[in-house]
Amino acid sequence: MKFRAGDFEFTASVVESGQSASAQTGNPLQLLTIQFRAQKVGMHEAAVAEALQRQSGGLYSFGESNEPELEWRVRESNWTYVGSEPWGVNHHVWRIEQVERIACSRLVVGSVSLEPYDYAEAAVDGVVRLAARALVTDADLDAVSRLSGSLEVVRVGISDAPRQMRLSGYVWGQTAEGLAVALACEDVREPRVALNGFDAPVTADLDDLVELASLDREAFRRRRHARRQVANIDGWELNI
Repeated sequence: MKFRAGDFEFTASVVESGQSASAQTGNPLQLLTIQFRAQKVGMHEAAVAEALQRQSGGLYSFGESNEPELEWRVRESNWTYVGSEPWGVNHHVWRIEQVERIACSRLVVGSVSLEPYDYAEAAVDGVVRLAARALVTDADLDAVSRLSGSLEVVRVGISDAPRQMRLSGYVWGQTAEGLAVALACEDVREPRVALNGFDAPVTADLDDLVELASLDREAFRRRRHARRQVANIDGWELNI
């Protein structure tokens, strides 16, 4: 099986294969364990460097037509030197996972429908988190400011199945094209406690506090909304 990572090309044998369901779309993704030999020092050094650089993707497999077929990321890698110098050979073993490139054409968060011009999404330990930027009307922005609790979120173009998510936060501001919002959501999940502390969204406790305390909830919403205005709504990357 032929692979290419940047300028590094090599042929590897598949020693193990399997599948796992994508946490983002539910589609099956291939998992392979491949191995290959690096007989020269330059090839060995290139293999070590590329294994580190391709942990998020950029490794491609090629078919008989010599055209890229699938994109992969390197999940694990190791090597063993077999033989005696200078006649030995480095044997490399990579555990690779098929990369799933996604694009969201429309994002529905509760009652609000947005068409993102900037979108990022990741799944860690089965928990999906997303961030989006979109132009909005005054009515849309007002609706976003009122979102709370568990929400049905649909990422059109990725999956039509709604996910139960929380609005982690939002900011808004003016662009040359008009009013825009940047927001983040994450899957609703049970809280966890581990050595690194308590893992749960703080917004849930804040929602309870606002709901139960003797507060003017509308005044609280307006004050919070005013603080969420930013000078440059496009001034940072979403995928950080």
